[in-house]
This record gives sequence, structure tokens and C-alpha cells, in this order.
Amino acid sequence: MKNKLPVFVLIVLFFLGTGIFVFPQNEVSVSEKRNLATNESIKAGDILGGSFSANVENVMKDQFYFRDSITGFYYRLKTILNRYLGSGKSSIDYVYLNENVIELDDGYLINNVLFYNEEDLDIAASKGYNLNEVDLKYPEIKTYVYFPTRMEEILDVQGNSPETSNYGLGYREAFRIQLNPNITYGSLKMDGIEDHKAYFYKSDFHWNHIGAYEAYKDIVRMIGQDFEIGDPKEIAEEICYDYEFRGNISSQIGHLGEADHICDYRLTDIGEHTLIADGEETDLSGVKREYAESGNSSQYSDYDIYFGNNYFERIFDFRQPERPNILIFADSYTNVYQEWLASHFNKTVILDLRTRPEDFSLDYYVQQYDIDIFLIAQPYHDLFFNGDMFIPLN
Repeated sequence: MKNKLPVFVLIVLFFLGTGIFVFPQNEVSVSEKRNLATNESIKAGDILGGSFSANVENVMKDQFYFRDSITGFYYRLKTILNRYLGSGKSSIDYVYLNENVIELDDGYLINNVLFYNEEDLDIAASKGYNLNEVDLKYPEIKTYVYFPTRMEEILDVQGNSPETSNYGLGYREAFRIQLNPNITYGSLKMDGIEDHKAYFYKSDFHWNHIGAYEAYKDIVRMIGQDFEIGDPKEIAEEICYDYEFRGNISSQIGHLGEADHICDYRLTDIGEHTLIADGEETDLSGVKREYAESGNSSQYSDYDIYFGNNYFERIFDFRQPERPNILIFADSYTNVYQEWLASHFNKTVILDLRTRPEDFSLDYYVQQYDIDIFLIAQPYHDLFFNGDMFIPLN
């Protein structure tokens, strides 16, 4: 019997191991919110000339039994041990939940605590250079840059200067110095942890309605120095919902941190308008009403459930011909204040170049909508400005 036991164990392990490749596989990890390696990954790797053994290892890592439960338990246990044993502490009270995610002592999560390297610095500089080329190509259009500052850009977790300890301010400066003096530059002002807690969700890297309103006021005042677009509108009402959610930082690492709540502002005098999103007329209040009635669909709720999809193209028409037309290069941060900001212009074109079509032409938008203003309202690392933006019109 003693001799048979090791053989039995080996047979069980063999069937468990091979079963990973035979039984149905999960394509997505709910707890980490990412795609998992599957048998298709092995085939694709072979086609693309990748390492067969490396792809097999990836599948085994991503498809083992009870993976989601084990992953979630691991991060929760790590948090408890770090907090009570003092691991990962510094002058700021935090613990590492993941290689680049930290949790502050009152439940706020900070994402992308990445450190300086020369290659990323060069990439940041090249994106600034490309944006400068866009500005030089259209000298009749006034260009503005506004960054949605995040905590990881100013947080010093190693006791060093932020310019050399993490990716934020040093990379951003490498981007900024490429811009010519005609480009107006601004960013959300954050002086420390307390500003972050006021402006951002606890477990989501998007800002909340308070942070978005600060950015909206900054942008209106910045552009208002050169154009007659009116003053920032006042808050008429704050709406908050009881539904609890954990944001995209929490979902990426399977960490059930403290719950948060969606809040929103209604501003005075927004005015009548139309919105065309990816070719179809839509109404932003529709998805908000749906959220108000039924809340989120899972324990991990991206703020996009309430603030709407990341369309490639959104066109607001407020029918104010005496005011300028603006083209905004945006990402999901813009979703909170898009309607507020568009109310200050005649036509507002918002483009999310992360999903642009292959035949995208900036010339088309400039001419079709008689653009007066460019606004870059996203972090530099999301910019897709390069030579193929200049496809000429036929």
C-alpha cells in the first residue's frame, strides 16, 4: 500500500494537470478583470512564433482550479499580514496590495505606483513632440493641455523626489518641455493625500464629481482667457446613490476594499442641445436613469456604468454660433464633465483616440466642424498623436 500511494498521487496530479487543457476554460478573470491565457493562446503563440512552453506555463498559471477564490484570498491575507506585521510601511501609512497598488490606512487605493526608467521618459518626450507637431500644423487653432492629475504622480512612497522615484511629475515634465509657448498648459492642482481623498473614488482611479467639477472650472477659466465662453456654471444640485461599488483598481487585483458611492452634480443653465455618439443621437440622462433604478450589475462597478460609454466620437451641438467650436482629445475622465464643458461652446467634438478607426483624419474634423480650439484633456501616456493623424482629405 505504501508503494502504491505515491503512484496514486502522481496519477491524480496527472489528470488534474491535463484536465486544465481538456475541460472548459475561463477566458476572463472576474476578480482581476483581465483576459486569461487559454488553449487559444498556445495556438496563437505557435502561429506568431512564440515559445510553446511559455504559453503552456501561462495557461497552467491562469487556469488552475478555484483560481478566482484563491487569488482573492491571497490579496486579502497579504493585506492583513502587511497591516499587522508592519510590512511595506513608510512615512505614509500604507500597505502594498499588489506590485504597484497600495492601500492607504483608511481604505483609499492608489494605482500605478511605477518607478522611473529612461525608456518611459523617452516615450513621454516623444508624445509631447508629436503634439507640438499637431499644433504647428494648425497655427490658426489654439491648443490647450489639461492633465487630470492623479495621486501617484505626486505621492512619494520611497522618501525620494517624485521626479526620480515614480513616473509622474518627471515624465510629465519631459512631455511639457516639448510644447511650444503658444500651447497653454494646466493641470488639476493637488497638494497631497487629502486632496486625493476629496477628488477621487476610494478604489477607482477616476475622479469623482468633486474632482471633475474642479477640472471643469479650471478648463473654462483657462480657455476663457482667450475666448468669450462665459464663467463656470454654478452647482444646482448634488445627487448621490445608495448603491455600493468597488472600482477598477479593486477589480484588477480582486481586493474587496471599502465600498464607495456614485455622486453627481447638476449645474445651472446647461441649455438645450443634441448629442450624437458614434453616429447615433443619444441622451446622457438615459444611462443615469437606468443606474438610479437598478444600480450596478456586479460588486465591481466601473464608473462608466453611470457616466456612460467611452465612445470614439461624441458631438455636442448647443447651437450658440457666437461661440467657438472645440475639439477635445479625451479619455474616460472627460465623461463626468463633458456636458458641462460643451455648454460653453457652439459645437464640441470629443474624440477618444484609443479606439480610432484606421482611416482617421484630423483634417476631416478640423474642416467639417470649423474647429477653433484643440483641448487635450487626458494624461500624456494615452495620447496617440503621430504622423498617421495627418491623412489628407481626398
